[in-house]
Amino acid sequence: MSIEELLLILVTIVIVALVFYASGALVGRDWGCTGPYALRLAVVAVVTVIVIPVFRDASDSFELGDLGVVVAFVLLIFLVRYILVDELTVSDDWQASIVISLLGVVMLFIIEAIALAAFDLTMFALF
Repeated sequence: MSIEELLLILVTIVIVALVFYASGALVGRDWGCTGPYALRLAVVAVVTVIVIPVFRDASDSFELGDLGVVVAFVLLIFLVRYILVDELTVSDDWQASIVISLLGVVMLFIIEAIALAAFDLTMFALF
């Protein structure tokens, strides 16, 4: 792994953490960020950056289409529910985790499309 690839992974983790921070802030209506919440965001970002490419590559190798991305999305909902939503003040935990995950994934795919069009690089491709 070259230094450029490592730098791209670190930048992607920071962008993903910021996206999930914005998604959680929109759903929870609280734009504050404490130390434990920032650590939770970092954990979700690292898992997201590693899980999405692994499931995408696995589904491509088994010729399953986008099923790997769907499985990664369901895993992301559970991850957000049990890691991020505990810090937020929401009335329904599962609904909040679905909305945060959906907002996060939509924003991430928009950012990846912009990065692909502007810089000709794929952010969520580890292998």
